[in-house]
Amino acid sequence: MEPFAHSPEENDTQQALSRGQTDTWLIVAHCFNMDGRAASQTITDRLPQLMASGIEPVVLSAPTGNKDRRFPHYRMLSLAPSGFLFEMRHIIRLHVGSRAGQRFLKTLLTLICLPFYILEKIFVHLDSQWSWFVGATLRGLPIVHRHRPSLIYSTAGPPSTHLVGFLLQKLCRLPWLAEIHDPLIYDEKSPRWQNYWFKRWIERLVSRHADAVIYFTEQALASARKRHPFAGSTHVLRPGAAAPEISSVAYVPGPTLHLGHFGSLSEERNLAAVMRALHELLTATPRWRELLRLDVYGADLDPASRRALHDSPLPDTVAEHGRLEYDPETGKSGRQQVMEAMRRCDLLLLIHGSGYVCDQYIPSKLYEYLFTRRPILGIAASGSELDRILQANGHTTVAPDDIEGLKKTLATLIDRWESTGLPDINTDSPYTIAAAVSQLLQIADATKCGGQAKIR
Repeated sequence: MEPFAHSPEENDTQQALSRGQTDTWLIVAHCFNMDGRAASQTITDRLPQLMASGIEPVVLSAPTGNKDRRFPHYRMLSLAPSGFLFEMRHIIRLHVGSRAGQRFLKTLLTLICLPFYILEKIFVHLDSQWSWFVGATLRGLPIVHRHRPSLIYSTAGPPSTHLVGFLLQKLCRLPWLAEIHDPLIYDEKSPRWQNYWFKRWIERLVSRHADAVIYFTEQALASARKRHPFAGSTHVLRPGAAAPEISSVAYVPGPTLHLGHFGSLSEERNLAAVMRALHELLTATPRWRELLRLDVYGADLDPASRRALHDSPLPDTVAEHGRLEYDPETGKSGRQQVMEAMRRCDLLLLIHGSGYVCDQYIPSKLYEYLFTRRPILGIAASGSELDRILQANGHTTVAPDDIEGLKKTLATLIDRWESTGLPDINTDSPYTIAAAVSQLLQIADATKCGGQAKIR
């Protein structure tokens, strides 16, 4: 393990380590060691720092990522056909190098499971990983008795992750810390029968029984408080990101301005406004057509973006790169390739979207963007948490419905790029893993002091 430089905020935990104190946590995370998955990166990025601070992790996850050899790592498949199919497809992708072999095995697996999958979907309308809690709880009981952790820490992934935390808390009488990345439900969204009420039930279990609950935005916590009173303590923690290994990748301006978008797209978070603004700008200033490229990484264009591209054509301007996977030739993970691509971009585009859904989350790519030091153009509601973070760190924001403002901002940035370039932002990101781990350790210490720690 590489040594870490210790910041002032790590002093307490480093002193504990120097005294030889260690502490075992049971970390329940369905998504773990999955290349490029935000839910996985949030916890896996923290583990080296946690271990350096005296924490001995014991991880219980699905087998969708690589098995970790640094500490006890137990994996369990979902029992229902939908979850089993989802997880087995990831296992096939991990262990079968041939794409033809992957397609054959996935097709065979789907055909075998299809009757049971259809039967499940007739009666159960939940996320595909809903059944993971059954096997994970049964697997977790002997794990607790073997390793005797002082804390159960459920983090991210599907809601069933927190159901495992709840059941193990009740069965083993251990303090439980629940970390919710994206809100489980939204007040303004119409209930969708089973799925909505299942998530609402889990949110109620978390609020009533967790000794401490972590949210990633102030608005998500405020919204949850309107639905349920919390019996334990509540906290807002900015997850941050690990410093990327891209120090050797220098930004070099080229003959084309590359505007890069990284991450998922949806009806709520799409590139429609950007495409419309670019179409009008390039129509008004045709010479910019040869100077500008919109690079889309990590996802296919969503329906709203495709409609916008059809209505506002951008020939030879939009390049879809898809999801970057592990490259056996270079040995680089998909994540490392993504970080290097970010570093090479002239301007990074961050879409917050619009509406009630977007008020309660911050795109995880923000924290990686900030580490690249490249200029960011954020499309975010004025006064939102994302808007405040970007403005405070020297970046530019435009409201989602302000097409004229977006056109003006893009034109200004293109002019600046042509005359002086778009140099790096000389501001260190405050959202580090060290800062997140320091806050997490403080929350965990308070949780263990307030919770019961007696194993039956």
